[in-house]
Amino acid sequence: MLVRPATPNDRTAIIDLLRKSLGESSIPKSEALWQWKHEQNPFGPSYILVAEEEGQLIGVRAFMQWEWVRNGKIYRAVRAVDTATHPDFQGKGIFKKLTLQQAESCRQQGVLFVFNTPNGQSRPGYLKMGWIVQGRMPLKCKLLRPFSIVRVRLFDKKKYARQEGDPTPFQKWTFDVLNIPDDYVQQEGQLSTVLSPQYISWRYANNPLYTYNYFTDQEQFLLIGRIKRHAYAKELRLVDFVQFDLRADESYLRKAIKKQVLSFCEQHQIDFISFSGYQYRAYRRCFRWMGLLPVRQLGPVITLKDLNMQENFKYLLNTKNWCYSIGDLELF
Repeated sequence: MLVRPATPNDRTAIIDLLRKSLGESSIPKSEALWQWKHEQNPFGPSYILVAEEEGQLIGVRAFMQWEWVRNGKIYRAVRAVDTATHPDFQGKGIFKKLTLQQAESCRQQGVLFVFNTPNGQSRPGYLKMGWIVQGRMPLKCKLLRPFSIVRVRLFDKKKYARQEGDPTPFQKWTFDVLNIPDDYVQQEGQLSTVLSPQYISWRYANNPLYTYNYFTDQEQFLLIGRIKRHAYAKELRLVDFVQFDLRADESYLRKAIKKQVLSFCEQHQIDFISFSGYQYRAYRRCFRWMGLLPVRQLGPVITLKDLNMQENFKYLLNTKNWCYSIGDLELF
């Protein structure tokens, strides 16, 4: 078996392998999506390894480049994402071999750590390879139509088809909204994704999977969200928040955000709102209108693997040192 870095010429074979191994799902397998996700990422192209057997592609492992910032310091990381093994070669350790070799390659290139949100089925395999569970992401929710939430819990979700997004934008992306001020300083003291016009444009405005749009006054804040349809409820998922000036009047921000969001929810018959518990705590004074329901550990389980952090890796395991957004961790 030959293991080597992937090239653009492998793209068609990689998509074919993903389809054979994983089938189609709510996230389609296409070359256009692969290019957007792994080649157009403003943090840089993904690290991708493939395994070959007699000229046939039998395995693939992709780590997406990511950058976090805290107190002005950039932390280079990778997000362990797409992986597949050909059905005829499963159970032979290809996933483990590619994953560990990819992690070592990233370590040699100065990447500090790996993060991802594996499901319950794949998580044990990651833990055996040295990943450590950090915890479950907290969420802050506001119920607008509580009975719809009850109905979601009463029925088996697997029986019903769901649409991931709403085809109608509630605001159209413009250049102005991506024009983050030069003196913009992100929330300090906690790790958060490096936000830039390039990142926001790639991750949200040009996302081929979901329709993301925004609430803004075009001066003080940008709140990004998307509608997620469930079988018996409609959710407004607030995926990212940018406060351009951390010294801005919080009473003004709170009123402006509340007015725009709740007006939209009424217009589109939203049943509940979800927001990152980390971002809610960091910007609590802007989101007090979200009510008294406590922040709860309802999001995905986050795992980390140290590459070059060494003693400082303990810092990463403390969830208080992070300000994850939903957009940082949702699958795409």
